[in-house]
Amino acid sequence: MFKALSSARLTALPTRIYAYRALSVSAASNAAKNQFIVIARDYQDPEALTRRLNVRPKHLVDARELKKSGKLQIGGALLSDHSAEGKMIGSIMIFNAENAEEVRQLVEKDYYVTGKVWEHYQILPFRSADLS
Repeated sequence: MFKALSSARLTALPTRIYAYRALSVSAASNAAKNQFIVIARDYQDPEALTRRLNVRPKHLVDARELKKSGKLQIGGALLSDHSAEGKMIGSIMIFNAENAEEVRQLVEKDYYVTGKVWEHYQILPFRSADLS
């Protein structure tokens, strides 16, 4: 290992190192916003899964737009378990917003609410840990 290093050509580094972290436009504009977790539970009637699958394409189009805008950080299905028989029983999302009311308005417009997929949801204040 040391032989390879000693034969390698080394370039002098500058004496000052500046911390730099590039932010996307959406990340920079949402850096000061608050985070909220939304836990949404599906209806459990026999037609619930059919309704979910019917509106899912529209739901995902809107979710991708919210992600691009920086308002939605991450989202996904809540499962009954990880087995092959596991069912989607809800959703979990993390939003970046000024307040819980802004999140509520976004959720109320979601196809999973208007399409009777989510029976109820909860909005909780959240702060992600800096793991860098």
